[in-house]
Amino acid sequence: MTYVEILCLAVLDLSMPRAHIACDHMQEVVEASELYGVKPETLVSLIRHESRWSAKAVSRAGACGLTQVLPKYTKKPRLSCRQLKNPRTAIFAGAKALSKWISRYGKGSEAKGLCGYNAGYTCGRRYNRRHGGWRYARKVRKYAKLLIQRVEYIKDCIKNRTGDDQEMGCSC
Repeated sequence: MTYVEILCLAVLDLSMPRAHIACDHMQEVVEASELYGVKPETLVSLIRHESRWSAKAVSRAGACGLTQVLPKYTKKPRLSCRQLKNPRTAIFAGAKALSKWISRYGKGSEAKGLCGYNAGYTCGRRYNRRHGGWRYARKVRKYAKLLIQRVEYIKDCIKNRTGDDQEMGCSC
């Protein structure tokens, strides 16, 4: 069984809406995570929360696609909302953006990187300046905590499926 198949089974166990669509795009998720150095579990959790695997999703703020990336933050090449509705493009753009957030503001911390991804550049800069560190509104901290819990659950399922830890694990 390949890692992509195991990741797909873990996603199916989460009882996500559109889980069959998630499995169709799992190869792109793994490729993007390897290219940008983001854990595939984190990327799956992010996509699940941001768009629930709906490629046509558009937020009130204008973020588009699976990963809900704002077109103005995509540079070289600048992507339109129409282009971000292509799942492959959105996955790679989201992985690149998350990678930048983790390295720039999170200093390697996934939780802080996810907070930056959710709160945005000006919010992160403002909180950094005002409080001398990463202090977020309760909503943003709750967002990061929820995503990290899902990441841990997916990792648990993967361990259980690969046989690394037969005693513990999820119900999958």
